[in-house]
Amino acid sequence: MNIHKLRYYANYLFLKRNFFLLLTIAGFAYYWLNHYAALQGDSARVQVILSIIALVICAMVLLFGIITCVGPYLTLWFKKRILETDELERQDIIKINFKKMNPAPGYVEAEVRIYGIRKPPLGYARVRIVFEDDAQTEDILLNRSLKENGRRAGVMARKALWLPNVRDYRIRCSIIHFEDFFHLFSLPYRETENIGVFTEPPKTGEEPIDISTHKSEEPVLKVVQHKFAKGELLDYKKYAPGDDVRRIIWKNYARSRELTVRIHDRTFPYVSHINVLVSFYDGAPPRSQPFELKDFLLDIYKEKVRQVVDSILEQGFTVQYLPDQKLADHYQLEEYERILYQISACRWQQQLPVEQYIKENYYKLRGGSNLLMFSSLCPSEQLQNLDNRRFEDLNVCYYNASRTLKKSRPPALLKRIFLINTFDPLERARRKPIARNAVKFIFRNGEKLQEAFQRSNLSVIEL
Repeated sequence: MNIHKLRYYANYLFLKRNFFLLLTIAGFAYYWLNHYAALQGDSARVQVILSIIALVICAMVLLFGIITCVGPYLTLWFKKRILETDELERQDIIKINFKKMNPAPGYVEAEVRIYGIRKPPLGYARVRIVFEDDAQTEDILLNRSLKENGRRAGVMARKALWLPNVRDYRIRCSIIHFEDFFHLFSLPYRETENIGVFTEPPKTGEEPIDISTHKSEEPVLKVVQHKFAKGELLDYKKYAPGDDVRRIIWKNYARSRELTVRIHDRTFPYVSHINVLVSFYDGAPPRSQPFELKDFLLDIYKEKVRQVVDSILEQGFTVQYLPDQKLADHYQLEEYERILYQISACRWQQQLPVEQYIKENYYKLRGGSNLLMFSSLCPSEQLQNLDNRRFEDLNVCYYNASRTLKKSRPPALLKRIFLINTFDPLERARRKPIARNAVKFIFRNGEKLQEAFQRSNLSVIEL
């Protein structure tokens, strides 16, 4: 059982640390009462009175904590189980919404609304959101009154949450805790949710990725050009509302102060897009379970994929993204946002090798230029047939994970001796025992890939 599951089950512990502290104080008071009740004298009577006062105070605190917690908890329970008979009305009692916070990637604003209840008197109500992999957020304190139409309707909270990885965070459930003023009890209520939020790969402020190869060619343009009559986009027109702003020619605007857009050759309309195939195949050991190092490399890989997609879009072409895994369509998104979602939601997979991935999408590759992306976690043996004539229209973009690992250098010896936590997160993940075989595989496989590229006639872009 991993630490995420332990943290999840810990949410159902309704007795807090202060309860056991209060129980200890009451136990000492009861011991003193029995001990001094058998003694004579004024000193003994004073100790007996103090013990009785301590027991009464402990009982009052305990009773106050129980009453203030149970009231709001039972109100929510009855509304969800008995009072609201319609399923839609039950779902509307608790609402969770997410809003992305730009420009900070990974930060989202969570808004939680609970209708028809109040927080415990002098106490606290808080929510913890649990995702499908048992990861969970920090506590969200329900500290605001929810008002609708001028009337108090419930409680709510807004809080910025940090979601560290680039992926689709699907909510498994939300756990609402009703806690008393003295932090003795924390009564949990579990509510199943069917929503989520995805974090986009960060858009770096660096220069766009140069889509070029070791042969000093531009494979994307090279493949596109031979399909046009003149080897380029043929015509221009004035910008009109509704035109794609990505096709605006800014050089012409700087020269003539008039917005113009590109028009593709109508004889070959299919050449205006580029098929981007991104393989997330993982052949590095161990393959049975994900771990921290692979999560780091996956996030960096997704960032590289977005940079390549953005570079292609900046050239005025449309991207058709072909994922190598099934992705549920949970959101209503525009085309560009849909591509970002597909990049974010992909995980490392071991079911679909690269060559089979291309074969399954081969019929889709005839309508445009084709760019294949993969990482150095993909074994070199799977790429032996990519330079076959059948794939002559295929260009390769390669994420070299060994470069990322080489940038992660251990700090100096003195820093490691006198300072704590001197390793950066990537270096710490790399040094864990479970990651050692994966690191060896990445370096060895990277060398094999370089040799394979030199022997083949492939146009390779190395990231």
